[in-house]
Amino acid sequence: MRGMKKWADVDWTDGGAVWTFLMTQGWVVFVLTLIAGIILSFITQRVFRPINRKLPRQVGNLIEKTLLTLLWVFVVVHALRAVGVDLISVLGAAGVAGIAIGFAAQTVLSNLISGIFIMSERSIRLGDYVSAGGVSGTVESINLLSATLRQADNSTVRIPSEILVKEPVVNMTGDILRRCDFDLGVDYSCDLEHVRAVLLRVIDEQPLLAAEPTPAVLFTGFGDSSLNLHIGAWCKTTDYHKARFAFAKAILDAFARENINIPFPIRTVLHS
Repeated sequence: MRGMKKWADVDWTDGGAVWTFLMTQGWVVFVLTLIAGIILSFITQRVFRPINRKLPRQVGNLIEKTLLTLLWVFVVVHALRAVGVDLISVLGAAGVAGIAIGFAAQTVLSNLISGIFIMSERSIRLGDYVSAGGVSGTVESINLLSATLRQADNSTVRIPSEILVKEPVVNMTGDILRRCDFDLGVDYSCDLEHVRAVLLRVIDEQPLLAAEPTPAVLFTGFGDSSLNLHIGAWCKTTDYHKARFAFAKAILDAFARENINIPFPIRTVLHS
């Protein structure tokens, strides 16, 4: 900071002296530079808004945030220079701290590169419902360093971009169709062909389930107390939860009418 004249030496009752002090010390330029930064930020947002509408939302948000960040870095550097702060000297004096910052920057750099990959691949988009890093939620924002998910209880979770690249990410709403899957078992006394016919009829009668792609009713194995089946039928992604609930209820109702039993596990305890 410039030391030509100390604050305590200024006669603050003399307007001319105060103005001269602020001018010579660069504070007027400092304030004007910050005001210019605010005005330029507003203009940048207004000019970029119509362009943003033509781009994918996450890409447009990223470009806008990047432009504003670069603008404010430029503004702050010039504002500090006006009052005599040499950032290069300050950073050089903080060499020891720079080593620690360098280690921390490795994580930041990794997240930054990962964020670029996510943006370029566009494997997840705003509004998608995904599961990643052990949490699930709706994607609210995608930035270079992280993504924000809103969970079912309305809490938000920030997931570093590095995790989204390194670990598997399940996108439950990545397509217009989603499959309702159930695994269940029926009694050993049941006729599997009859059970299959009942399940296919249930699927056909459900208005929220699609006939194409073809539904699946598969035998998966002999359980301890049941014949195990896997059932899958497609629906619109937006109707998934409603369709799954109605599908489950229809299966139970049909099994009750047709006397198809879903057995409880049986355990035999022998006393010696």
